[in-house]
Amino acid sequence: MRRRIGIVGAGWTGAVTGRLLTDTGFAVEVLEKTSVVGGHSRAETMNGVVYEPNGAHIFHTDNEAVNKFVNAHGLTRPYDHKVLTEVFLSPDDDESHLLSWPPQVEELEELPVWPTVERELASLPPKPVGDNFEDYVVSMMGRTLYDLFIRDYTAKQWGRPATELSARFAPKRVELRRDGHRGLFRDRWQYFPPNGINEVIESVLSTVAVTLNTEVTVDDADRLGQDYDAVIITAALDDFARCPGELEWRGIEMRSRYEPTDDPGGVLTPAYVTNRPSTRVPYTRTVETKHATGQQIGGTVISEEMPGAPRRHYPVLTADGANERRNTELAQKIAEHFDIPVYFAGRLATYRYINQDEAIADAMAVADRVAAELGG
Repeated sequence: MRRRIGIVGAGWTGAVTGRLLTDTGFAVEVLEKTSVVGGHSRAETMNGVVYEPNGAHIFHTDNEAVNKFVNAHGLTRPYDHKVLTEVFLSPDDDESHLLSWPPQVEELEELPVWPTVERELASLPPKPVGDNFEDYVVSMMGRTLYDLFIRDYTAKQWGRPATELSARFAPKRVELRRDGHRGLFRDRWQYFPPNGINEVIESVLSTVAVTLNTEVTVDDADRLGQDYDAVIITAALDDFARCPGELEWRGIEMRSRYEPTDDPGGVLTPAYVTNRPSTRVPYTRTVETKHATGQQIGGTVISEEMPGAPRRHYPVLTADGANERRNTELAQKIAEHFDIPVYFAGRLATYRYINQDEAIADAMAVADRVAAELGG
């Protein structure tokens, strides 16, 4: 008799784990509380235009196994992602400057603030230092660039001073470039599917039993123990444990609107993603997915990313690590409710700030572990 595995959540991690274990010979059922699969990566359409209701999701990876997996499910269309940032050089400046993100020294040299920036760069330590996000980034690029590009963006995004945030995720998210590389990512493989990621994740799940509109929590531990030989949880643990507020999350709301265009390929913003760090606007960035899809359709959808929504988009990684410790405690308490093995994987369940390819790598790792410990 095949071993039965229940998977909570049909985002990237749940979908890939389900497919790999199904292919290995397990009897898998993925339980998704919403009416669709794909989680936060999912795209939607408005008047036929593809847009992203949970923010920009560009697939990129250096992981060969992950790349091979997504290629097999139709994710093959190359896309070189470039981001712009609109900055005002002073509070009284009426004219903004559109600059690359990450900041490029050769562009900065053309700005009137360059002499100040140059002096600050010359006085930086050999390597960035600091336990909190602000100290680390200032030691990387100096105070002037930090104030222009990052200070107010971070305060809007996280709803708290950068001095309270951990420096641990800074190396992955912030860089000052001197080599002229304009793409946001340096990974070997970067893709954006023309219709959004939905078809790819649906392909992954095409051989997997999926039950939609089904919410399960720790209160269902006994029933889950009867139905399955093991459970893999990819959902947020404060949600699964029915203790909202136990973990800090920062959510966004994409305020999306349809705009007509004069030609089928027309777009209205300067880039797919344009960062807006200034406090002159309440949102952190604009997202116009049509830049990435290349859709030939009359009209476009522009989304303004408003921070502070009551959703679980980003874990709040504070300098003291309190939320990560609490997530570990929740995992231990949840496991104690089960008489069967319980595994935790993915961004939400492990309370990590990770990309799509890292979520897939998590899925591969937990699938290997389940196969080794339970057999097919």
